[in-house]
Amino acid sequence: MVIFLSLVSIETLLAKNKSDLVNRFRIKISCGLNNLRNIRDINKHLSTGNERHSDYAQYYNGLKKGELKEIGSGFESEIGLTFDITSRLNVYIRSGYEFTEIQSASGFEISPPGLIDVDFTYSPDISIRTIPIKLGISYIIPFSRKTRLFINGGIGYYLVKTNFNWKQTEIWTYKDGSLYADFSEMVEWDLNSKPIGYHGGVGLEYSIARNLGLVFEIQANSVKAKKLKGTELFLGPGSSESLYGTVYYFEKWNSITEKYYMGLGFFKEKPDYLPSPEYRNIRNAELDLSGYILKIGIKIRLY
Repeated sequence: MVIFLSLVSIETLLAKNKSDLVNRFRIKISCGLNNLRNIRDINKHLSTGNERHSDYAQYYNGLKKGELKEIGSGFESEIGLTFDITSRLNVYIRSGYEFTEIQSASGFEISPPGLIDVDFTYSPDISIRTIPIKLGISYIIPFSRKTRLFINGGIGYYLVKTNFNWKQTEIWTYKDGSLYADFSEMVEWDLNSKPIGYHGGVGLEYSIARNLGLVFEIQANSVKAKKLKGTELFLGPGSSESLYGTVYYFEKWNSITEKYYMGLGFFKEKPDYLPSPEYRNIRNAELDLSGYILKIGIKIRLY
């Protein structure tokens, strides 16, 4: 930031025409698609759910139902203010709105020998909303009178809100099809995080008119939230509970399939399961919003 601010001050002071200060400002408006690479623990949780449901169905000679979909893309809109230091160099501040959502369902139907038939369904609904505040600097390379290539990069402060809802149902029936029991529960996690991230990209600006340009840009982001804090609302059979805490990652041993499965849990403080062999690798759950954004927009000179 010291280098950044020093560069702005020096270049501005050296500008030949102080009277054109206002003419150096531009507004940029853009939107595009965000390709999120992995989301980290949330996508691991969904992938493990598919694996666990398949293993149960295979173990009991049953049937796996549906497929939990992982988060892979989102939408972004952005507005920014740019200041031209020189014809080759500018600085900017940007903010906007990023959104991604996924809904799916998976489960299994099994008939354990000598036991009641079980129909299990897990249906999550996940949305992630982000408001970034970005500072950066761009270097411009003119191609022609109307076309300019630019390379940019900077730092950002991200306000991230994650909503993770799911419904879990179990229907137990006798062999003749009559109902034995019907269990259901609903859980909602309303989570917040405020990570620092970095971005960099390359793009092309084409001048449509004297004060208007068309912009194409590819940008890479590196944003990782190390803690997911918020509230949990649980609605179960004849009970409800609300609490404030943090989401934790863990791996739990399953004695039926004889495998460890990754899981996410909500706790007021870190669970002290170790050194129990049933649990391992307990840590804060992480949300990885790193990815690539393909954007198109317009740049407007104010005067």
